[in-house]
Amino acid sequence: MDKIHVPVLLKETIDSLNIKPDGFYIDCTLGDGGHSMEILKKLSSNGLLLSIDRDQNAINFVKEYYKEVSNSSNWIIVQSNFSEIEKHVKQIGKEPDGIIMDLGLSSRQLEDSKNRGFSYLEENEPLDMRMDTNLGVTAKDLLNAFSEKELYYIFRNYGEEKYSYKIAKEIKKNISSINTVGDLTRLIYKVMPAVSFNKNPSRRVFQALRIVVNDELNSLKDGLDNSFKILKTGGILSVISFHSLEDRIVKNFFLDKSRSGEGELLSGNHIAPTDEERRQNPRSASAKLRSIKKI
Repeated sequence: MDKIHVPVLLKETIDSLNIKPDGFYIDCTLGDGGHSMEILKKLSSNGLLLSIDRDQNAINFVKEYYKEVSNSSNWIIVQSNFSEIEKHVKQIGKEPDGIIMDLGLSSRQLEDSKNRGFSYLEENEPLDMRMDTNLGVTAKDLLNAFSEKELYYIFRNYGEEKYSYKIAKEIKKNISSINTVGDLTRLIYKVMPAVSFNKNPSRRVFQALRIVVNDELNSLKDGLDNSFKILKTGGILSVISFHSLEDRIVKNFFLDKSRSGEGELLSGNHIAPTDEERRQNPRSASAKLRSIKKI
């Protein structure tokens, strides 16, 4: 893959931070570096940017692609789960003026996943799905270890999959022959009624497995809590979510902070992509940007 992933709602997200040239900002999800580069452009030599990503492949790509600036004294890049943001900020010793999280997978992770099987279209890749390859458990391990009932639960609750029971039952019946992305997607096609094929029928199962492998929802809850805690008074936290499970967590967290008087909701309920952005990037269709200012 030779193109750079352009983040969804890029201008809107950067605008939401109201960036001060000498401020301190954190990009919790570095990806291909789109948000980080736009923040850097607005910072003076006295400003500071901390970029975090769980995926070492993403970090390696950014350091190479942006090598002219990736070693700048005002850009710190670390491999970490953003739930550990407080630890990194303590090491820096100052409160951030703004924090962003983009919870979607980048095009590079989907199309050049380094044999980790994030995309249900990459038939020959293994069922791995780890953002951080130092994690011990892969998606294949989950399929082997979980019972039919447990698989039903995660597909139903983390993928909101209507046919969770049938899929879980078929997986356990054929577990010895499921090793690759293609093995799993073909089985799901076999189980699902054709009427449900308006979109790839594997997408919800893959979402559920990825969420559980990477403990994404618990990481999000901790990341939101720790990010808001370390924000400077008047600082802004902006989050882009892509599916209902994530968005529900973000929305409820922001509402709780607003009702308690700790935060002020910005830009109304949320900002969605324009019709033009949806046309140019169909993956942006479900994106929602929510922002809150710490009071």
